[in-house]
Amino acid sequence: MRQLIALLLLLSPTFVGAQSCELPSQLDGLNTGSNMTLLLNDSFISSLSLNTNSPYIVALTENDLVVGSASLADEDLNNGMQSIAVWGDDAIIDSIVGAIPGETISLQIVDGANLYIVNTIPIIFTVNGMSLITSGSITYECTGIVLGCTDTNACNYDLDANEDDGSCINPLEFYHCDGNCILDNDNDGVCDELEIYGCVEPMACNYNPLATETDSCIYAVPNYNCEGECINDEDNDGICDEEEVDGCTNIFACNYQETATEDDGSCIVITADIFYNQLENILTVETQHDSLEITWLYYNSVIPFEHNDTLHLSEDGVYGVLLYDPINDCGSTDTVHINVVGISDTFEQAFKLYPNPASDYLHIELQHEARVTIFNTQGKLMYQTSTQENTIPVSEFPNGLYFLRVEDGNKIETHPWIKQ
Repeated sequence: MRQLIALLLLLSPTFVGAQSCELPSQLDGLNTGSNMTLLLNDSFISSLSLNTNSPYIVALTENDLVVGSASLADEDLNNGMQSIAVWGDDAIIDSIVGAIPGETISLQIVDGANLYIVNTIPIIFTVNGMSLITSGSITYECTGIVLGCTDTNACNYDLDANEDDGSCINPLEFYHCDGNCILDNDNDGVCDELEIYGCVEPMACNYNPLATETDSCIYAVPNYNCEGECINDEDNDGICDEEEVDGCTNIFACNYQETATEDDGSCIVITADIFYNQLENILTVETQHDSLEITWLYYNSVIPFEHNDTLHLSEDGVYGVLLYDPINDCGSTDTVHINVVGISDTFEQAFKLYPNPASDYLHIELQHEARVTIFNTQGKLMYQTSTQENTIPVSEFPNGLYFLRVEDGNKIETHPWIKQ
């Protein structure tokens, strides 16, 4: 906004009733040995509303002799404040070159091409004196001529200039003013418009001896020739010898390696096969691996505490087994449907369990006393006693599948029953 206002003032000084005048220059090098200091408070400077980037203030005697100046540019201020050294006259020199004690000092501000009169407290020159200016205003006086380059496209364009002095310097074609290319996609210091594009690398598949700029070279992929064929492929499988990955390629193995291209014989395949011994009513799971975790299922429910490779049956139904290898984090499963007449009869020779399903009471009769335990499908203990014949209240049990476990010495049998 400040630049826009300044531009309007420069181009149309009559907009503010402008008249031509000569702008006072900043003081350069005067040092008479005696001076007065003017302190410009930040509240005073911030109230000036200057428009350009390099304004300055000058101190003048009653005869319009410049005896002090200071920059008001933001970067030259100290916490928003500035000071002016107002130099006094040098008694050794015949002519008057500085302020005389008791003389009134006026202040003017040059903001671009515009000159402003500062309206503030009276300033009387006093040798080694000091005056603090905390408030004031400025009044437009005139517009002076500021010579410089007025071409905005030139490298040395002067924002404050209002009259061109013929000093404009334009950049070379394709270049910025700083000598760098306008377009240089590959950052090689040569402008894109001056490049001759092509591949200059003799080892590239598309080498072009006439090219001057390498931006399109195509190289063979490592281990391949320019035709895309493997340089070394001993087994002719289309995979270069250097890129073969040894590992297990059997997708059914625990350690199947998707990225493997060459089987190294390390595959670990876990099998699970259930066999039924009808004579003894026993299920046996067979596998070629040791140290596996075994879990037996009745339909889709886990049979609590049955982790051996054999399972004694007491009821027809669908049985399953889960084998898990914790070392390789994998496993296998198998399922069998047992529907053999006589299992329940054989079971009843050992003990009786009725009714099944049960609602309020579950009755059990054993040949002799044994430990009886009831678990739910999560393995939670629901009931436990030592008995030969007992009626167990189950009305408070949630509906669902349960397992009744009978332990008689080394013999253990588990029987499913349903609460409804």
